[in-house]
Amino acid sequence: MRTSLLSARRMSPSSPTVAGIDRWRKGWILAIDKDNTLDGLELKVAPTIFDAFELLTTAKAIAIDMPIGLVERGTRAAERELRERLGRARSSVFISPTRAALEAASHNDATLINRSLDGPGISAQSWGLAKSIRECRHALTSHPEANRWWETHPESAFAELNGREPMDSKKSARGVMQRLSALEIVWPGIGTVVSNAPPRVPVDDVLDALIAAWSARRIVDGTAVLVGPAGRDDEGFPNGVRI
Repeated sequence: MRTSLLSARRMSPSSPTVAGIDRWRKGWILAIDKDNTLDGLELKVAPTIFDAFELLTTAKAIAIDMPIGLVERGTRAAERELRERLGRARSSVFISPTRAALEAASHNDATLINRSLDGPGISAQSWGLAKSIRECRHALTSHPEANRWWETHPESAFAELNGREPMDSKKSARGVMQRLSALEIVWPGIGTVVSNAPPRVPVDDVLDALIAAWSARRIVDGTAVLVGPAGRDDEGFPNGVRI
């Protein structure tokens, strides 16, 4: 067993509430960790980010799998570094659109705008996230406690938990079992929580929300790895990604 997995349980059970969030087709799936124990861990769904805020009023840190801070030109340093760290699994890191491209009316327009700003073309997967990115950024801009929210990247967090070794695809049976085995070290008996997840939420989204909650705990404990620049941008969003 990898040392990083063994050390995953060496976190104080008295830590405050944290949460991880992942997008799914009908909204957002939340993994709320109230006290770093299995009994204090629950999964909930929220139709919008504003609904998520209402469910997370006591959380000290929320780690969300969604780009937050966007650049005006080129590409984000954090995403370049994440791709380098992941190696063979680098394709799991989507390149975010620039701020202007995010507001484009169509995928084609977004690509044209992005390329005019020294960025690459926008992939279909990245454009598919555009509405969720806008929702998230708008909610955080208008909410007084948005400084509790941080960007994370589940694939990178699972790799970190696995001794910096990327896991198999989360869409595969092997990949699902690898992730469950890793989370079992963090929360022994985690299968019970996963089996009682809200109806219709895909298992990979549940697992991503759970590892995001692990990253949120590390943010509170001061052990999270910062990928990309520290600090916040001119819009108040975090520059880097924390895992």
